[in-house]
Amino acid sequence: MAVCNKMPIFVRLQRMKPIFAILFSCVGLLAGCKQDDTVLTTQQTSTVRYLESGHTPRLMSEDAAKESIDENPEYYTVYGHGEAYRYIATMYDEGRDARTEIEAGDTADIYFDAYVFNYASLANAAPYWSNREETIAALEQTGGGLNIEYWSVDPLALRAGGRALKGISRALIGCREGDRVEVYMTYKAAYGSGIVGVVPKESPVAWFFTVEKVTKH
Repeated sequence: MAVCNKMPIFVRLQRMKPIFAILFSCVGLLAGCKQDDTVLTTQQTSTVRYLESGHTPRLMSEDAAKESIDENPEYYTVYGHGEAYRYIATMYDEGRDARTEIEAGDTADIYFDAYVFNYASLANAAPYWSNREETIAALEQTGGGLNIEYWSVDPLALRAGGRALKGISRALIGCREGDRVEVYMTYKAAYGSGIVGVVPKESPVAWFFTVEKVTKH
């Protein structure tokens, strides 16, 4: 004989609530991941488009440079899963090979200008952070709404391959003392999804820096 389930409907629904909560949570996570993937993909595509067509000089990928018939092709290097892109402007300078090379674990002192990146030339843009005396002096004259009172003019010391400013820290490896470097970062390699100072949420950023000194470890 079949047994009739006389459990009240509201009780059965109460017991099913955890299942619904899990399902809705999974849907929310998937939607969030999908949005993150779209933002990242857009930033990657836009950055590559700028480097290969809008940047001066126009760059090619490191893989393409290996096949290039040019003697000294200008190229960019990709880090992570397309999260950061590095260009060394001094790559072919005479005597560069004799300068100290940065390896993982070494400390590099850098002077930099950091920008929110809009996939266009930053020649006339104002940085959101800098430790260059000339940049800070110019901002003091023009203003720009930035609070630069506490900006330091001391070099920023970063450990190559370290966790601090991971996009820059990874890109330091292989640079040499005296190099002029540009690093273009998606939000994943920069500050993640958070808002940092005047940098909006999920913003791509670009750092232009000079390696002042390398300390080997």
